[in-house]
Amino acid sequence: MRGLTIEQAADKAEIKLSYFRYLMAQLNGTSMDLRVPPVAGERARRYSPQKLAAWMAAGKPLPGSESAATDTGGDGPHVAATAHRAENGSGWVMTLQDPSHTVEATSLKRAWEISRVRAAESLETDPESVSIDFQVKYPKKAAALLEEHQQLAAEARELQERADQKRLQGLQQLRAEGWRQQEMAFVLGLTPQRIQQLLAEG
Repeated sequence: MRGLTIEQAADKAEIKLSYFRYLMAQLNGTSMDLRVPPVAGERARRYSPQKLAAWMAAGKPLPGSESAATDTGGDGPHVAATAHRAENGSGWVMTLQDPSHTVEATSLKRAWEISRVRAAESLETDPESVSIDFQVKYPKKAAALLEEHQQLAAEARELQERADQKRLQGLQQLRAEGWRQQEMAFVLGLTPQRIQQLLAEG
C-alpha cells in the first residue's frame, strides 16, 4: 500500500478526522508535510506512515503562527526550525535544523528575521527567497488549552458547514414546492437578496 488515506492517518494518530484535516492543512506545503510524493491521476495524496509516526513522537507540532504570513510563497528553500521563549523570559530563541543555527533575539519576529539571514548565508541565496517553517514550543498547560481550542474550533466549523448544507437543502425543497423567495425570507428572517444568493450558490 502506498501510504495512508487521510482517514487511516487520523485513526492512527488517534485524532478526530475533522481536527486532523485542520492540522494537516497547516502542515501541507511546508517542510513538515507528512504526505508522500504526488502520483499522477491520484485524487488525494496519501500520508507517509514513517513521517506520521515521527510527527506523533515529536508531540504533533505545528508551524508557528507567523510562518504562513512570512512565507515567500515561491520555490525557494524551506528551513525547519523551532522557537521558544528564553528561560529568563526576556526574549526568544529560534533553532534552525538544516542549516544548523541558533538565534537569540528580543522578539519572535526579530529572531525570525535574523534566522532568515543566517540560513540564506549558509545556503548562499537571497534572504527574501528563504522560508522559515518554525514551530513554537508553548508551555505545557497553555499548549493543552490551545490544542483543545483548535479541536473544538475544527469541530464547530464542520458542524457549521453541515448546518449550512441543510439550510440550502431546505430552501431548495421550499422552492420545489412553489414557495417564492419573498415568502422564504419573511419566514426565515432573511432578506430576499440573501435567499437568492444562497440558492444561487447552491
